[in-house]
Amino acid sequence: AHARNVAMAFAGWGIPTAQALRQLHQALPTMPLIASGGIRDGIDAAKAIAMGASLVGQAAAVLGSATTSTSAVLAHFAVVIEQLRVACFCTGSASLSALKDARLVRAGDEE
Repeated sequence: AHARNVAMAFAGWGIPTAQALRQLHQALPTMPLIASGGIRDGIDAAKAIAMGASLVGQAAAVLGSATTSTSAVLAHFAVVIEQLRVACFCTGSASLSALKDARLVRAGDEE
């Protein structure tokens, strides 16, 4: 109960990765940015790249595979790579670099 009470105080701590990335990219458009935190799969990575990230870091999503085997880690990244390829295709981006120019629509935004 004690640990839970301590942890609950931090439930709203910090800035969501997408919000931080958007604000940083607007303030420093030429600065290379690394998105990390909450990147669960290739779709999250694609969104981060489209919002201006130069690199994407993944930890929690990989740790489960890492405790299993090297082949599980390789399988995880094979899925991430395929998800990135599909995201590029769906946005008409020929590469991850081109994904930075993809048009994004936030959920709830009107066109």
